[in-house]
Amino acid sequence: MRSRLISIGLLAALTITAGAAENRIWTSRKGTTLEAQVNKVDGDSVILVTGGDNPKPVKLKMKDLSLADRQYLVEFADADPSIISGVDPGVPEKDARIDKKTFVKLDDKLVLGTLSIEVLETEHFLVGTIGRIRPNDTAEMAERLWHGMAFQHMNFRQDWGDKRMLVLMVEDRDSYKELGQWNIAQLKKDGRDDQATRVSMLWDRVGATSIFLPDDLMNQWNLHSGSQVFNIKDNTKPYSRVFGSFPTHCLAGRLLSHQMGGTSSISSEGYYAITTGHSYYKEIQLSGKTATHQLDADTYDGDEIFTTRGFDDGTSWARTLKKMVRTGKVVLDFEKMLGWEQKNLTPEGLVTIYAFAYYMQSNAERLSSFSKLVRRIEYSNKVPVPIEFVKLFGFDSVEAFEADWVEFIKSTKFK
Repeated sequence: MRSRLISIGLLAALTITAGAAENRIWTSRKGTTLEAQVNKVDGDSVILVTGGDNPKPVKLKMKDLSLADRQYLVEFADADPSIISGVDPGVPEKDARIDKKTFVKLDDKLVLGTLSIEVLETEHFLVGTIGRIRPNDTAEMAERLWHGMAFQHMNFRQDWGDKRMLVLMVEDRDSYKELGQWNIAQLKKDGRDDQATRVSMLWDRVGATSIFLPDDLMNQWNLHSGSQVFNIKDNTKPYSRVFGSFPTHCLAGRLLSHQMGGTSSISSEGYYAITTGHSYYKEIQLSGKTATHQLDADTYDGDEIFTTRGFDDGTSWARTLKKMVRTGKVVLDFEKMLGWEQKNLTPEGLVTIYAFAYYMQSNAERLSSFSKLVRRIEYSNKVPVPIEFVKLFGFDSVEAFEADWVEFIKSTKFK
C-alpha cells in the first residue's frame, strides 16, 4: 500500500478520535494491508499510526481503501458518508493482487478415515485434492472471493481470525464414495441421523456439498467447522480456470453463509433468498454466465429429486425478466419473496432472487447497506422483518423499496 508520511511534529498536534483508536488491519482496493489505528480524518485522507516500538504516521487517500475501511471511518471516525457513495467499488475479487507464490503444497497429508489427501495451503484455505485435478485455480478463486468479502464487510477479517476453511476437490469416484460413507458415519456419531439420511440419499447427485469436521481434525489443522466439497465427475473445465462458474457460485455462497452465521442458528425466513441470490450474482458477475441448478435436499418423493433452474438461456436472464416485469407477467413482491423456498421456486422466481441480489450490490451505497444487513443478521441470528430490512437501505416503506427495485430492473444497469 503506497503511503505518504507526515512529520512527527504534526502527529503530536492531532487528536485521536475516541472509538476509532483501536489497532486493525486496513486494506487497499488491490488487497495490500497495513496494521494501524486511526489518528485523524484529514479532508479526503486519513492519518493512521502504526503500532510497535517505533510507531509511524501514515497518510492515505480514503478512496484507495476498501469499502469496509471506509464504512469504519464513517461509523467510528466521523468521516463524511460521501466517501462511500462517491467511490466506485469496482470488482474487488478481480482487482486484488494475489501472490500465488505463497501457495504451499504441504508434506503432511490430511487424513479422513482411510483417505490420505494432498493439501495446498493458502493464506485462508486448505485445498485438498483426490484424483488428477489440480487445485491452483480453485485456490486462487477462493482467495479472491475471500478478499471480496473482506473488502465489503467491516468485521469479516476479524471474525475469520487465523483459521482456514477446508475445500476438498474429489475426482476419484471410489474416494468420493468413501468420503460420503465417512461423513455419514460422523453425522450418526454426532446424533444427526436425519441429516445422515439426506446425505446418503443425495451424496452422488450433488455437485457440491459440505462435510462434518470432527473437533480433533479442526484443532489439528486449525480449521473452521464449515467446509466445501466439490464432487468433480467428468467435467473438470470449471476447475481449470480461476472463476469457473459452478465453483464460484458455491464458494461465494459458503463465505456469505459463514459470515452470517450459518443456517443452523438463523431464522429461515429470507435466508434462502439472500444466500442463493448472492451465489448467482457472484457467479454471473465473475464468470460471465451461470451453470448451476438448484437441488432440493429436503423435498423428495421416493427416488425423485426436484431441481430448479433459471431461464434456459443463462445469458438472457436480465433481458427476459426485464420484459416480464414491464408487461406485468412478474410482479415483484418483496415480503413474499423472503418466504420462498427452493422446492416451490419457478425459473422466473430464481431469476428474481438473482435480480434482488444484483440490486442490493449494484452501487457503493447499496453495497454498504447490504453489508450492514449482513452484520445485522450475524448479530441477531435472524433476517430482519421486511420494514426493518428496507430501512437499512434508506426506505420508509416496503412499497418504496419495491418501486426502486422495479426501476432498477427496468433500467440499463440491470444486465
